Amino acid sequence: MVVGRWVKIALGVSLVFLMFGCGREKEKTDFELGKGYFLASEYTQSMIRLESWVQKKKNPNLLEAHAMLAVIYHDMDNRKAEYEQEISILKGYGDEGMDAVVKLVENPTIASRLQENIDGILVKGGSSSVGPLINALKNPNWRLKVHAHQALIKIGQPAVPALISALNAPDSYTKSMAIDALSKINAKEAEPMIQQKLNDPDKLVKVSAAVALYTMGKTDSADIIVGGLKDPNVDVRRIAAKAMAEIFNDPPADKMIALMKDPDPDVRNYVTITLGKTKSEGAVSMLVKEMRDDKDAQVRSSAGKALEAIGAPSVEPLISLLKSTNDMELIIRTAQILGNIGDKRAVPALEDAYKRAKNEMTKNEIAKALNKID
Repeated sequence: MVVGRWVKIALGVSLVFLMFGCGREKEKTDFELGKGYFLASEYTQSMIRLESWVQKKKNPNLLEAHAMLAVIYHDMDNRKAEYEQEISILKGYGDEGMDAVVKLVENPTIASRLQENIDGILVKGGSSSVGPLINALKNPNWRLKVHAHQALIKIGQPAVPALISALNAPDSYTKSMAIDALSKINAKEAEPMIQQKLNDPDKLVKVSAAVALYTMGKTDSADIIVGGLKDPNVDVRRIAAKAMAEIFNDPPADKMIALMKDPDPDVRNYVTITLGKTKSEGAVSMLVKEMRDDKDAQVRSSAGKALEAIGAPSVEPLISLLKSTNDMELIIRTAQILGNIGDKRAVPALEDAYKRAKNEMTKNEIAKALNKID
């Protein structure tokens, strides 16, 4: 009987707890709901919850809420006044305000979906955004570094003093990105400091400085960039190869051909683009092989564009490729290139490929190429 009485008491206590809500899931705040809706791209619901949250100035997480509201308002034509107000509020908090915007990028979903909006807010923040962005540039999180680098370039001149200070950061990647940003802003006042980095023991920094100076018209740094093409550090090779593709007036084709077998697809892609720019006939056979066999789709595409840029010397090797492959995608791409080159030597091979084609899409693309030549 005693045991039965204690069981009844325990059950009674449990019922009391349940009646008064103990054991229920804690009700979410407007901030938590608003952030959840924001992450789910349900911006109208997010806006309602976050607007309610920021009305109470003593609530926590106010800066994050204001940052999300600014992102939501960014593309809303009927919320321009609210957008300006949110920018003003965030700027009023100084570095903390714009830091809340920068931190949104830590979430990969937000970063991929809303980068333009976030960039727009940071650029509009101007000098208020520079401090948080420089901190992000120094952050080991690569996503933050890349985003900060791009945003600082867009901010432009107000970011220059902080970027010059970042040239002395302990991290070579931070220094390299700061150098690149200064060159893209065309900060002439930074030239002497960048010039000093040509003597930096770190090759990444040294080659970055040489590329920046070349971009700014100091072409006497070209040899350092060419030397970077053979560096064991893949990041150095990427920077040097990209410079060849984008800024060099007369890239050394022979040195670029030697890099066509580089293990890094980014390097191979920049090299391939460069060879198209130089119209190097000596690279044709390797470009055809690259277009056929490279594992990277972007490299294969760039090889085709390079062959097209080289023109007539590419025709016979492309004809051989057209005759030897049964790959539908490769047949179509080869036909398109031959059609764009417009050399009549390709006509018989294209006509034969048309007869062999087993589907209408391939036939249509070959027919388009033939019409361009005729």
